Amino acid sequence: MKILLVAATEQEIEGFREKHSKNNLSYLHDIDILTTGVGMVNTTFTLAQILFESKYDLVINAGIAGSFKKEILLGSIVNITTDIFSEIGAEDGNGFADFVESGLLKKDDIYFQNQNKNFFHPLLESLPNVTGITVNTVHGNENSISSVIKRFNPDVESMEGAAVLYVCKKLKINCLELRSISNYVETRNPETWNIPLAINNLNDYLIQLLSDKINEN
Repeated sequence: MKILLVAATEQEIEGFREKHSKNNLSYLHDIDILTTGVGMVNTTFTLAQILFESKYDLVINAGIAGSFKKEILLGSIVNITTDIFSEIGAEDGNGFADFVESGLLKKDDIYFQNQNKNFFHPLLESLPNVTGITVNTVHGNENSISSVIKRFNPDVESMEGAAVLYVCKKLKINCLELRSISNYVETRNPETWNIPLAINNLNDYLIQLLSDKINEN
């Protein structure tokens, strides 16, 4: 199976890359690694470019994320099965005008499902399935957090996820979005974050997952 592992930054998948390089984890899978840069614009362009040039059976987007739900513990790995471009719309006074509700966009233009109906592995089945939003500006204000929860009730947020699912949907490529929780979405307080734990757990998970066979249904 040919797999493309996609991350925004090298830091997020450095542990996997090192293990992959030393132990040749490609003996079961042909694995390429792509770092796109932070944000949905970088991700869309860089990912689309490589997918036009090469064919893959599965794209895995991996990285860290913030959680809106305290019951999702820091360092937890989640499977984002639905991701949303949450900022597409217009400010309307103190409210938000949703372009889907106004008819300017279809729901399918901003809501994306991961396309993983063909692949099975016990480690994938063990993950909680969650809903994500993809943003240009991570939330750190009580009013904006309350507003986005009211509109979408998301579990987690990232800056790239929906962009990966969008590109894969357009090109009809199977994809997964796996994230490790580094912080809670609240008034910005880096002292409460645990990025090293999230990255360590993510890389350990990826090493286990991609060292084994992923079965096709």
